[in-house]
Amino acid sequence: VRCVQETGINAEYMGFYYCGGEMVITTNACYFSEYRIYPGRGIKFISRDCKVHFFINRKCTSLFNRKIKAVKLNWTQAWRRYFQKSKAEQAVKKRLKKKQKIQKAIEGLSLDVIEKMKTVDEKNKIREAGSKEIKERQRKLMENKKKEKAKTGDQQKKAAQKAPAPKAIKQGKKIQGLTAFTNSF
Repeated sequence: VRCVQETGINAEYMGFYYCGGEMVITTNACYFSEYRIYPGRGIKFISRDCKVHFFINRKCTSLFNRKIKAVKLNWTQAWRRYFQKSKAEQAVKKRLKKKQKIQKAIEGLSLDVIEKMKTVDEKNKIREAGSKEIKERQRKLMENKKKEKAKTGDQQKKAAQKAPAPKAIKQGKKIQGLTAFTNSF
């Protein structure tokens, strides 16, 4: 936002500007501690990769240069956020957790059927009906299997009647554990 005062000086450069008759002060956040930095305060640091970092004081600059993590120092906002010390954030989270339960229809069931299932009697009736269906299916399967076995058994009997019976082998005399067959024609 570019705002020019009547004098012609760029007010945003100085850290404040007039908006609708009110003076608005632009603040930056400290890169390390996340405190507010008001105009005329702080240190601007530009790293080799051309990123601009604002620090509130020399202490934060020194800690950043020594690569000390802000989460490990209990006076920084990062530490407070990591260990959930902010009461305002916790109050907002508690409000968000209170949500109304929404029931959705399940595939094959409408909401009316689901509401009926909530009562114990309805659940028992539905369970009994389901078990009856399963038993009926199993009974039909068993009947079909018996019919198939009967058909295959009849076919085997007919095939056995058509084919001539094999001739019985004549048993001979046993001589010392060996069987001797005699050919008598």
